[in-house]
Amino acid sequence: MNYRIEQRGAFEMFGVYGLVSQDLQTAFTDVPQFRKQCDEDGSVDLMNELLGRFGNTVLHAALYDHTGESFKYMVCYHLPKGLEIPKRFTKLSVPALTWAIFPEPQCDLQKLWERVYTEWFPKSGYEQVEGPQFEMYYGMPGHTQGEIWIPVKKK
Repeated sequence: MNYRIEQRGAFEMFGVYGLVSQDLQTAFTDVPQFRKQCDEDGSVDLMNELLGRFGNTVLHAALYDHTGESFKYMVCYHLPKGLEIPKRFTKLSVPALTWAIFPEPQCDLQKLWERVYTEWFPKSGYEQVEGPQFEMYYGMPGHTQGEIWIPVKKK
């Protein structure tokens, strides 16, 4: 499985979030619906406008505040220093962490999530630590590549 380990300093993200069930089948239905809602209600266009990007540029996602029953799924992007964000958006402060980063050129992140937890973690010598997880998307719709970022430490 292709991956890299990187240490990153603290950073901030901003975006809109929805609560998603921890149940995988429900989450795999709810997440695409939430992303579609963010497109339709103008959140994605406004974020891209604030960032000076094309309106249909793909944004990232953060998964955080896991309760055992649900988690927050945020359509988000890096918050540039000095950018004032409207109240409809939430800021997410991410501490300095070590990340296991898994690239996926075909952007099939649902299958990659499963492989990370069933194949990579049991054999990697790493364990997950507290912190948000990310789905990082790069490119335009139809030409998107992705990565999964998970905070880790050596066992």
